[in-house]
Amino acid sequence: GNGTTGGSGGGATTQGGGAFLPGTGTAGQGYPGGTAYEGGAGNDYGGGGGGANATGGNATASTSGDGGVGLASSISGASVYYAGGGGGGGTNDEGAGGNGGGGAGTIGGGTAVAGTANTGGGGGGAGWSSGGGYGTPKEGGSGIVIVKYLTNQ
Repeated sequence: GNGTTGGSGGGATTQGGGAFLPGTGTAGQGYPGGTAYEGGAGNDYGGGGGGANATGGNATASTSGDGGVGLASSISGASVYYAGGGGGGGTNDEGAGGNGGGGAGTIGGGTAVAGTANTGGGGGGAGWSSGGGYGTPKEGGSGIVIVKYLTNQ
């Protein structure tokens, strides 16, 4: 079905002769997912999920969309990316997860990669193959809360 709307939108998928719409991002939180490619005859590729700093990649006739890039923060003392989008799944290609903990999608009937813990990265999307059926999508990574205390000196 259509990608799910959220902080960052889910990538679009294909099914039964039609491509669905990607999910939309929530303003100030994340970007939309990428569009899918419906090629027929078992040649289908999903769009990547949106990240906190970029739209998910669109699928093509031979590639799944990559997850959108997350947002860098240095609040912990080092520059770290958070909330990368999950990669799309496809018949013969998987999209890479976006920088910021996004998980990779799956090829065919395989199992995708979950988002990295403590990054809020999106989970990878499932692919499809005529011999293996639908793959298994994975969940997004847990988020993290970092509190920075300012002191007067």
